[in-house]
Amino acid sequence: MKKNILFYLVCFCLICGVSCKRHVENNSLSNISSLAQIAGGEVQTDSIVIVDSMRQYNIMAKVNVMAEFPTEGNFFVVNSIREWMSEQLGGSFTGTLDNGKAMMTHYAQERLKDLNVFSEEMTTNDSTIVNTTIYDTDILFEKIYETDQYVTYLYSNQGYSGGAHGWNISYGQTFRKSDGRRIDYDIFQEEELGNLTKVVKNKLMKDYFENDTTDFKESLLVSSEETLPLPEYPPYFTDKGVFFGYQQYEIVGYAAGMPSCVIPYSTIEPMLTLAGKMLLENTAPVASK
Repeated sequence: MKKNILFYLVCFCLICGVSCKRHVENNSLSNISSLAQIAGGEVQTDSIVIVDSMRQYNIMAKVNVMAEFPTEGNFFVVNSIREWMSEQLGGSFTGTLDNGKAMMTHYAQERLKDLNVFSEEMTTNDSTIVNTTIYDTDILFEKIYETDQYVTYLYSNQGYSGGAHGWNISYGQTFRKSDGRRIDYDIFQEEELGNLTKVVKNKLMKDYFENDTTDFKESLLVSSEETLPLPEYPPYFTDKGVFFGYQQYEIVGYAAGMPSCVIPYSTIEPMLTLAGKMLLENTAPVASK
């Protein structure tokens, strides 16, 4: 009798196991189907503003942070954007990535500490520093363009911490919606990178230097226009085309600013890999600024 009971119990467990397995598989398939359906959905954001200041060593330090923090949408792309945001500011935030206010507050406080280090060094070396001196940092994360296939964010950081002039950093990042992949130069065919450099150089000279060849050549910090590199930061997708931007001192001196240009998609597409070309399919804008 006991053997029979044991036999029935084993059979019952096996049946439940198979049923549970099927239930899990069905749920998994359902989740995958749902993810596929929302892959092109809009990335919802929440506006976060952090303003903080501190006076130390006779110098006022100010930090302003404005961020369009992703709150809803495809998990893969939302999480990828959050990780990228944290990395641009140093990657030292250890809290949960979905807490945008805590993340931005953490980095605002870090920037204040950095500015106060500069303040101490400056007053130590120059006792004539007056109370009107201000060291500041303005940080911005902005969603600038979005389609069914990708979303593009812009990051800028500018400020002053002593010296003849301040600093200005500005670059963007495009994220593929299907999996959150960050778009980089690897979306271009390797054999086309040389041609891409020439296209960027010609467009740069036309748009930024207004076809002034002399001004272009005299502004370059590289040995010659023939050795002009592609921008250090990856290009990003906009409503007009692909944006290529150089940072301060990357190829020209401070006075020449931050050269940039936009290459139309019709020019770019033949140089893209298959993965790159797929980003241009069904690119009706979801939101743009």
